[in-house]
Amino acid sequence: MTQKNITKKKFFFLFASLGIFFSFFQPTCGAYTRVSGSGDGCPDWPTCFGSWVPPFNDIHAVIEWSHRTSGTLFGLVSIMLVILSYVVYRKYNITVKIYIATLFLIIIVGGIGGVVVLSELDPAIRTVHLAGAQTVAALMVTAFVIENISNEVKIDRKIKIMAIITAFLAITSLLSGAYAVWQGAGAVCYKWPLCSDYIIPKYTNQWIHMIHRLISLGLVLHIFRLSYYLIKDYSNTTIGKFGILLLASGILQTIIGASIPISEFSIWSRTLHLGLATIVWMISFSIIIIISNAKPKDYIKNQ
Repeated sequence: MTQKNITKKKFFFLFASLGIFFSFFQPTCGAYTRVSGSGDGCPDWPTCFGSWVPPFNDIHAVIEWSHRTSGTLFGLVSIMLVILSYVVYRKYNITVKIYIATLFLIIIVGGIGGVVVLSELDPAIRTVHLAGAQTVAALMVTAFVIENISNEVKIDRKIKIMAIITAFLAITSLLSGAYAVWQGAGAVCYKWPLCSDYIIPKYTNQWIHMIHRLISLGLVLHIFRLSYYLIKDYSNTTIGKFGILLLASGILQTIIGASIPISEFSIWSRTLHLGLATIVWMISFSIIIIISNAKPKDYIKNQ
């Protein structure tokens, strides 16, 4: 490989890494915007109080504007990924197609963000907005894994199914938790693991909150189960290391989630909780992609 091609690959890797970073940062920044009460900090869109620059004496406007600006930077990174991926491969291969799809989806998600503002923060539209952002994260993860992470082992079909269930529960837990907050149900159960002083919830908002907790419980159990098999059967391999990452992030997310009522629903605990939920989603989806790209000839189980 020539020096010129090496330089191109380095730039490509740099922007692919930035794509992964923004996939995590953008929804986390959105979570902070939401829980800090800044979701309608700018009442219009795409401007903020009729200007491209927010009034800096209004902290909520600055926070909302920062979230939008982060989304714009993410879009620019995605444009560069489309250009660089084509420059590197000189053809429309799977990586180029994924980055093109991601760019279009980012534009759509940004538009939905505008609808969120103009609809006065409708909970259903906000959930669709977050789902789109998490789909973008999944696409970024897919392209990055295909390009940079090789799988040395063939994985049992049973583990692949476990990985799919874990990823499904991760995104369902994430979206249900966000929907609960937007419906005003995020703080109705002020104790953990029970909801207030009784076992069975009494009100609709309490049921919404507890359904999220039950989904999260199922997620935690599947994280432990999947991580156990990956670490036990595939230690010292790429997929085994991802099992460790999944276990660590799952445990941390659970601790932070349980601490939210204890911390009296502080802004930082709630923001960190969604940020970690995004990480769990990205890692679990990465595991599916890595498993799907296994090389059977390189590994014979129980040899």
